[in-house]
Amino acid sequence: MTKHTHAKWAERIREWRESGLSAEDFTAGKDYEASSLRWAVSQLGAEKAPRPTTTPAPQKASRSRHAAERSVPPTPRAPRFVPVRMRRADPVGAEMIVEVGGARIRVTRGVDVALLGDVVRALQGGGR
Repeated sequence: MTKHTHAKWAERIREWRESGLSAEDFTAGKDYEASSLRWAVSQLGAEKAPRPTTTPAPQKASRSRHAAERSVPPTPRAPRFVPVRMRRADPVGAEMIVEVGGARIRVTRGVDVALLGDVVRALQGGGR
């Protein structure tokens, strides 16, 4: 990588990190792809690719026709765990209330555990 190319990619990486956008969103309408941006990060290394030091600058309101037509799925996020609080609804233990986020589920003895798991995952936003 030449000194000029190195400087150009270092600047692009800095702008990308300051934007807070995914690589796909940041490169939309630019003359390079998200994969090239990621490649440059791997080549420059973390110590050479500056991290943001200021608040992100506002993004331009207009995008090119090419960027608007391109449909890119969002970057998958790591699973998020939400607190699940369980408490007994009656002293005999015949039923209990499971709270997931703002939802309350009354669970009785003999519940289909697989179905309950699916419901909890759906409420957490995970699905299957």
